[in-house]
Amino acid sequence: AFVSYNSSMAWPVRSLGRIISEMSKAGVSIDRIAYILDEKEEDDRPGVTKPAINKDIVFDKVNFKYEEGAAVLKDVSFTVPAGKTFAILGNTGSGKSTLVHLLNRLYDLPDGCGKITIGGVDIRDIDRQYLRSQIGMVLQEPFLYSGSIKENVGITKESSAFDDIREACEIACVDSAIDSFTDGYETIVGERGVTLSGGQKQRVAIARMLVEHTPVMIFDDSLSAVDAQTDAMIREALKKRMAGTTVILIAHRITTLMQADCIMVLEDGAVAEMGSHEQLMEHHGIYRRIYDIQMNTQLDADSV
Repeated sequence: AFVSYNSSMAWPVRSLGRIISEMSKAGVSIDRIAYILDEKEEDDRPGVTKPAINKDIVFDKVNFKYEEGAAVLKDVSFTVPAGKTFAILGNTGSGKSTLVHLLNRLYDLPDGCGKITIGGVDIRDIDRQYLRSQIGMVLQEPFLYSGSIKENVGITKESSAFDDIREACEIACVDSAIDSFTDGYETIVGERGVTLSGGQKQRVAIARMLVEHTPVMIFDDSLSAVDAQTDAMIREALKKRMAGTTVILIAHRITTLMQADCIMVLEDGAVAEMGSHEQLMEHHGIYRRIYDIQMNTQLDADSV
């Protein structure tokens, strides 16, 4: 009887440890869900408008910090000319992603902390949903749904024809990889795109944005997982087929940024340098130092 009772108790006791572990995870998840549910619903000022977005984007003395944190952006001012490519370089935590999140109104700029305008119109006076529909954004860690590649690319624009989806994939240089799959564009990628490599996921996310044909496109370090040659091919295809589109390019790789019309270097939330590749090279500042390090590293790697 003792052995029988002991055997009966062994599994429940073992399960108790697993349950306690899962309870701690569930508690964290519940807190995250409650944080979202308790957030106030987004709203707009009275009298918001829907102006043309293919205009100059101006950041005027922007200061920003997250709740109970140090300042992330400090008196940042710059202009992104319409139809040009504007690049942003900076170390981790310098405020690069915060800039584009403010532009997309994922965070609202508090009163008295500067102003962000598009064509002279304060973005807080622009309809929030309309603004976001006109600004395409690809993040470093893209999210893909458990569906086919075709569904993932066309999800942002339900009216997309297959030809539009294929063209977007060609520009993103992922069409050849898709064609190599047994099911082609009907290939199921799994939750978060687990069946694809990091570079393929990024390129599918880029194609998803390109389908929308937005006047402003933001690449937030979204080419980090592709090789330099593919990076160059994507940028060349964008330049040819998306002429007139305003592009904001965030990256750590100098070769990704050097062809931009203007490059801004951020350091500790402030503008350290700004200019073309040639101008920054002559300045012998942060940009030149990073360039020398990366180019020397590349040369060493090629010689091995």
